[in-house]
Amino acid sequence: MHSYANKFAIVDSPSLPPISNPLGGESSGFSAGRSIAIPDREIKKTVSLHDLPEELTIKIIRLLQLRDIARLQQVSTHLHGVIKNDHALAKVWYQRFSLPHQYQLEAALPAEDTGQLCRWLRPFTKDKASVESLIKRRKATYFPALFYFTKTGLMSRCKTFNVEKKATITHHNCVRSANFSADSRYVVTASDDKKAKIYGQNYNGSWVKKAIIAHDSAIISATFSADSHHLVTVSLDNTSKIYGQEAGGRWVHKHTISHNLMINLAIFSPDGHHLVTASDDHTAKIISQKDDGSWEDKLTLSHNDWVTFVTFSADSRHLVTTSFDNTAKIFCQKTYGLWEEEFTISHDDWIDLASFGADGRHVVTVGNDTKVKILERNEDGAWLEKLIISHDDIVNSATFSFDGHHLVTASSDHTAKIYGEKTAGSWEKTVIIPHDDSIASADFSADGRHVMTLGEDNKVKIHSQQANGSWEENVTISHDDFINSATFSADGRSVVTVSNDGTAIIYGLKTDGSWQKEATISHDSWVNSASFSPDGRHLVTASKDRTAKIYGQELDGSWVEKAIISHNDSIDSATFSSDGHHVMTISDNNKVQINRLRMSH
Repeated sequence: MHSYANKFAIVDSPSLPPISNPLGGESSGFSAGRSIAIPDREIKKTVSLHDLPEELTIKIIRLLQLRDIARLQQVSTHLHGVIKNDHALAKVWYQRFSLPHQYQLEAALPAEDTGQLCRWLRPFTKDKASVESLIKRRKATYFPALFYFTKTGLMSRCKTFNVEKKATITHHNCVRSANFSADSRYVVTASDDKKAKIYGQNYNGSWVKKAIIAHDSAIISATFSADSHHLVTVSLDNTSKIYGQEAGGRWVHKHTISHNLMINLAIFSPDGHHLVTASDDHTAKIISQKDDGSWEDKLTLSHNDWVTFVTFSADSRHLVTTSFDNTAKIFCQKTYGLWEEEFTISHDDWIDLASFGADGRHVVTVGNDTKVKILERNEDGAWLEKLIISHDDIVNSATFSFDGHHLVTASSDHTAKIYGEKTAGSWEKTVIIPHDDSIASADFSADGRHVMTLGEDNKVKIHSQQANGSWEENVTISHDDFINSATFSADGRSVVTVSNDGTAIIYGLKTDGSWQKEATISHDSWVNSASFSPDGRHLVTASKDRTAKIYGQELDGSWVEKAIISHNDSIDSATFSSDGHHVMTISDNNKVQINRLRMSH
């Protein structure tokens, strides 16, 4: 009898071909797409994985691609048992996601709440015994990989979904934003009607109003901290308010941050212990949480003009501010808790954006002077300017790859440039990507092997890194009208583009490294957005035609329509929750709708 891990497993697309010569009958194997040959003269008998100690066999199997592991499972009873017992398929599949995404998935997983875990799976299977068997493993270190792998397989097997409308959140004016908490248990909306509303999910699956946050002017955003325990609002009344979750799920006011002019941004640090605001009053303010749970103003950071942007490093120890005074400033929290300025970056015009590399050792700034600067922090803590990248027009984005060794810029001069970090911290240009019009954005896939550029020439281009380190154009995706967005899935194996031509197009990465069209989703009007589920196997579009369409990837790799959500007005956006089975839509009639997906009976 097969275990639940095999019963619900997913593999790569397309369907696995038959294997005529199983491993163990040959003197060769496969490792991450590379062949390993063992000369006959060096062995006295045929080498087989069966002959190796199980620990070594497992190490070799984990180096293989997902498809190859699935092949091994099909052709050998012995290896089937080794792979099943090690949960190798689940582990290798989970490793496709970047570490930040894995942390997000693990933070959302209610590993200690067996009832909640059941409620995540039961909508997609009637097999209670398998669900209970899986949940018994919740203490294991590999449980997040196994749980999400199993849940993804269950959802992929659902031919269609039933959509249950769980709540409608109504405002009296435009809804500026609506966000799920990382644990998927709460939603917060922000509206021009001067209110933010918090809704929470009860244990029976219903959604109810938990709190209303009031301001004296329009609320332009409301976002949760990464741990889902706090949220912050930003209002045109020049204040931000921090609310916190108390025992029993009650949300209460914790702190109010005031500025003398408009607040442009308020964000939490990744660890949730700090918050920083950026304001037109020439200041940014750091607010920190004390040991007793209260929040206090820690430091006011000054510029000589509007502070336009601010962000934290991944370890929450550094932050960088940008300003219309042509400078960006890097601040560091020292061991004794105080924040100190470490470095000032200067441009010849205002600075639009800045971001840290994933390792926190690099900072990139984007100036209105058409220049991008890369800085690096040495072992002694000093920041040094390593590279200036010049374009002939405004730079619209500059993004590090996850490993921090590559950077891609996108410019209105019709070019994107990829730079790579070489030895001794030097950076070299590796390729220039041309478009026929301004390039709005450029981004890396999760593994850093692919770059996607979005041009205003109605084209998206994907370039892929070759074995020798060079970058070559892989595919060009074309639309008949303006492209609103282009997005990689979290595992980097799918891309979706959405356009005013009424279509969203899905491309998928094949085993030979090529990108091929897998589906075209058609609407009767503009497609405003498209978002992948956290596992990358489902997608929801939002259209001006008043519908949102949910598509899912089948086990053979094809994408099929699984559900349609309807509103009485244009749907501006649609997103999945972290648990993957809630979809939230925002429509032009000032309503936010929370929907739950279930398998069709």
